Amino acid sequence: MDVSVITPIYKGNRYISGIFQMIADNAQKAPQLNIELVLVNDSPEIPLEYDESLVRNFSLKIIDNKKNLGIHGARKSGLHSAEGKYILFFDQDDSLTDTAIASQYQYVKNADAVVSNGWVEDNTGTKRPLFIRHQQNRVNDVDLYFYIGNLIASPGMCLIRKDCIPNCWSQEEMKTNGADDWLLWTGFLLDGRHFEINPDFTYTHKSVGTNTSDDETKMIESSVESLKMIKKHYMRNSRLIKKHNRRLSMRAHYVGKSSWCKKLCYCLNPDIAIKLISFKAGR
Repeated sequence: MDVSVITPIYKGNRYISGIFQMIADNAQKAPQLNIELVLVNDSPEIPLEYDESLVRNFSLKIIDNKKNLGIHGARKSGLHSAEGKYILFFDQDDSLTDTAIASQYQYVKNADAVVSNGWVEDNTGTKRPLFIRHQQNRVNDVDLYFYIGNLIASPGMCLIRKDCIPNCWSQEEMKTNGADDWLLWTGFLLDGRHFEINPDFTYTHKSVGTNTSDDETKMIESSVESLKMIKKHYMRNSRLIKKHNRRLSMRAHYVGKSSWCKKLCYCLNPDIAIKLISFKAGR
């Protein structure tokens, strides 16, 4: 098996036919690849409903979690059953272009992982690029993940070799949704791995105000949890751990407060502010 697409489904039967169509379209554009779709039912009280006639040019595997595990646990369930050499973690409400897998595969064949560009779409249907200017070229700078957080909006923008997924991600269990992406890519880079850059736009990430990452308090809680896992596995990077811990303390201080409080926090932490401004400007 060449590529496994792992998609947790949480109360998401309405998305399944669209996911099948996207994977079938990708398989048609990449006939040389063996592609499997691994659906992980993370709402076990609701059986998955789908039309098997829509499974075309790819294989299907269904995993029924015995209980709700959250996004990290559901992705891990899929990973344990996936047979592909390369893994694509795909969220149920996002979308792929019909050439996404073919495009990503041509860049990843001699690499640890590849990251493409894409779009973020809000609830009005307005889209903007996920990366602008030189932002995409910064994804291999591990320091930035500790200064400003996750640089990659969604793992669906990436195709990663299965044996390059870090132990800090695959062997740990996050209790709070939100920051497992940061844990995945930070561990990946701390292991000495490297992203290839694919300039193609292959992915659309939906941001409708209800995603976990939009809930700042939960996101901070999840980030603190993931930082503890990084500390457990990578004690040698104590400088970066202290930097990220300061950033999280700063965020916890201004969450729910005025914009002036947030500005003051950044003024008191100019090293973090400079890194963030530089990245957002695409420098």
